[in-house]
Amino acid sequence: MALALPYDSSRDEIFWRTAVANIRTGLENFNMLTPKFNIEPHHRISSAGSCFALHIGNWLTQNNYSYNRSQLNLDEVSSFAFGNIYTPRSLLQWFVCSDEELSQHSVHFEAQSSRYYDLLLPRAAETGYQSLDELLAFRTLAMEETRAQLAQSESFIFTLGLIEAWIDCNGICYPSCPGVKFGEYDPEKYQLKVFNYQEIFSDLSELFQQIKAVNPDIRFVLTVSPVPLTATATDDHVLVANGYSKSVLRAVAGAFCQGRDDVSYFPSFELITTPLPEDFRYLENRRTVSEKGVGYVMRHWAELLNGKQTPEASHIEAACDDEMLDAIKKDTSSDLGTLLTLIGDSHFGKLAKSFERLGQSCCGGMVMNGSGFAQHKFTLTRDADIMVPLESAESRRLWQPIVNNLDSLCKAQRQSESWVLTNIGLQTHQTVSTFVQWMKAERPDRLNQIGMEDYVEFFDAKMRDQMTIVFRLKEQGHRILVISDTPFWQCFDESKGMAPLMMAYMDAMEYVWQQMGVEFFHAARIFNEEISDPMPYASTLVYSDGSPDYFHGGDSYYDWLAGKLLPLLKA
Repeated sequence: MALALPYDSSRDEIFWRTAVANIRTGLENFNMLTPKFNIEPHHRISSAGSCFALHIGNWLTQNNYSYNRSQLNLDEVSSFAFGNIYTPRSLLQWFVCSDEELSQHSVHFEAQSSRYYDLLLPRAAETGYQSLDELLAFRTLAMEETRAQLAQSESFIFTLGLIEAWIDCNGICYPSCPGVKFGEYDPEKYQLKVFNYQEIFSDLSELFQQIKAVNPDIRFVLTVSPVPLTATATDDHVLVANGYSKSVLRAVAGAFCQGRDDVSYFPSFELITTPLPEDFRYLENRRTVSEKGVGYVMRHWAELLNGKQTPEASHIEAACDDEMLDAIKKDTSSDLGTLLTLIGDSHFGKLAKSFERLGQSCCGGMVMNGSGFAQHKFTLTRDADIMVPLESAESRRLWQPIVNNLDSLCKAQRQSESWVLTNIGLQTHQTVSTFVQWMKAERPDRLNQIGMEDYVEFFDAKMRDQMTIVFRLKEQGHRILVISDTPFWQCFDESKGMAPLMMAYMDAMEYVWQQMGVEFFHAARIFNEEISDPMPYASTLVYSDGSPDYFHGGDSYYDWLAGKLLPLLKA
């Protein structure tokens, strides 16, 4: 008598064909991904982890879940003020390490700005602290808030992100390599740590015990971030390093959930990385590798067999800003004497690439995120530097070649040939909302009849320092061209309501700069006049919550913009 097979044919979720291949990914949800326990919107929830954890917190907030949000760091949607937590050790150390161990190498004093920077909490106070006592006091508040949030939480979602970290001689983990955002890299103090399976599992187990000591009834939800590594500091290709990292984390998460009723796994990683329909590497069943897929793999194998080498991956640890990473990687060794200088946010990082594609050399591009300019993350100086960016060490590193280039042009008395393009003071995704808040506080009776004088008063009250940077560049003798933001707010349902206000803000900025003798290129207006079908020029990026990127354009927009600007610069 034949024994029955151990596969229950009535359970569709255990067979690849019925559970995966037949699902139209992106249009249909996978069925029967059953958690060990339910989480209802009224349950108190805390979360921590890597970049993907911020998306989770943002979604929970937008969908009216009872999400515990840090009140110490309102710039991010996070339950704690620690920012990104990439490894279990990074969170565990706040529970088990002494203040002396945490502080020995993690506080950086920058003489240039006379500020103290916290290498362990780089996103909590990006402009630094006035004193060491102020820095340490914030750490105490952050830990007190963390314990309070956990104590009132019914569930804690922890997203595992990386196995690579930077540690000091005490084993203290840093969210990024010291020197990338703040501080200075010293190989005598800091070294790369690649956590293995046993270390991750052990740290997670101890973290579980520490949190249970705060709240015995709390339940864990583990997930693995599907976001690939931005860069690896190992000798491996980033593709290989990423595969190893995610494999270790997924294995730990799976093993840790076994035999525990109060720990559940949620498959964020699988939902993002499962092959899509029509993926050329698989047949229709999304399981059998296609001939094209085999050929694709073997072409790489053949290169290895033939001894061909690929360039080394950049060993730079960076934050989640790809445009900033690209700007840092740019070779600035030949920038001195460049007659075209770009100073701005991520729009200008993209514009710099378009100029390069058109064969036009330029210095600079992105210096800070738009929030860096809009939220005054800089300090004005009285020397030729004009300002010191305070957003991060990266922004200061990006600013210096620009200062050097402009100084070289001044010394050569070539200011009349020098063009400086900038969008400082625009940053409409931040500044327009600030303007509305200012109007509500200062002129609530004029909200329905906003006029040019309101914008002018706002610029004087809130944007004077930003505009001072631009005006001082003009005083040095350079030819200045301020460029408006993009017009794509009007193209998406999510942002159409704000489009008139955005355009009015840019119109007002044009008026003010013209009154001050500074040229203004109203890209949004000119684009609308020339382009009848804007969507081919729009960004195709869609965020994890399903909202489109209506702040930026696509490459074709910045190529169009660069093409419009070149004749003006050469006139």
